[in-house]
Amino acid sequence: MDKDHLIDLISNSLLYEKEDSESDKNLCDFKNYLNRLNPDQLRTMSKEFIL
Repeated sequence: MDKDHLIDLISNSLLYEKEDSESDKNLCDFKNYLNRLNPDQLRTMSKEFIL
């Protein structure tokens, strides 16, 4: 799984979408945080939170 796919998988599983700008900002901030992680960290996170 590539890094972008892991980021989408984690962010979609942990955050639910609401129709307001604050949630959009939170999602964007969270994805920026995930982008700073390396692929191994993302894999670990996905296993802990998703499975």
